[in-house]
Amino acid sequence: MPKKTQRTDGVIRTIRLSIRFAADEYEQLKQKAKEGRVSITEFIRRAAFRRRVVELPPPLELNWKLYAELNVIGVNLHQIATAATNASKAGQSVNIDPKQLQNLVESLRTSIKETQMQLLECGVTVDESEEII
Repeated sequence: MPKKTQRTDGVIRTIRLSIRFAADEYEQLKQKAKEGRVSITEFIRRAAFRRRVVELPPPLELNWKLYAELNVIGVNLHQIATAATNASKAGQSVNIDPKQLQNLVESLRTSIKETQMQLLECGVTVDESEEII
C-alpha cells in the first residue's frame, strides 16, 4: 500500500503548496471532503484534476430502539456461547434451557425481519436468499 505522500503508481509527492481560504470557504471544503469521505487534501487534488469527487449519501436513519433490542439479543447469545464453551472445556455437560434458546432465536428472527423491512422502506433491497435465519 502506498504511503500518504505517494501516488498509487509509486511517484512520491514532494511539492507542497500553501493555499488560503476564508473561514466560510474552509468550512464548506471540510464538509464536502467529509461527505466524500476523503481528506481535504485528497478532495482538493481530485477537484483540481477534475477527477470524480463522490458525495456519498447520508447514512440511513438509525432506529435506536431496534438497535438496543438487537444488542440485548447479541449479549444474550454471547453469554450462552461463553457458558457452553466454558462448560465444554471443563468437561462438564452443557446445560442450556432449550425453551430459553428457542425464545432467543425467535426474538432474533423477528428483529432481523423488522430490520429488513426498515431497509426496504429506505430503498435498500434485501434478497430473501441472503436472509441469515
